[in-house]
Amino acid sequence: MGLKIIALAKSRNQHIAVEICRLNHIVFIYFDDSLPVDKHNWLRRKANVAKQFEESSLSVKNDLKEGNMTLEKTFGLDEKDFLAKGGSIPIFIKSAGMIATITVSGLHDEEDHNIIIEALQGKYF
Repeated sequence: MGLKIIALAKSRNQHIAVEICRLNHIVFIYFDDSLPVDKHNWLRRKANVAKQFEESSLSVKNDLKEGNMTLEKTFGLDEKDFLAKGGSIPIFIKSAGMIATITVSGLHDEEDHNIIIEALQGKYF
């Protein structure tokens, strides 16, 4: 899946970072050389949101905005460790629950989210 996301981004001349975690273990990671050195923190913080709420980080961002809430004030989550921007999606298995997260950073946050969805749907492969 990570390679599919990278191939999709490269086909569009987009520069991204991708991280796939299973049970808090990184099983795949990629950083485009042109990205800033802090991208690993963006990946970690977005994934923490998806893990905490068991929904996409974009959905959490939208819920916070609609409810006039913040991660810190409403949920007591430190923004050093949590980032409610699109780009992290939890992966569930029916009988096991959430087993992984796929996270992308480097594009506009909605584009980060959408490139994961497109790769999961297999539209381009």
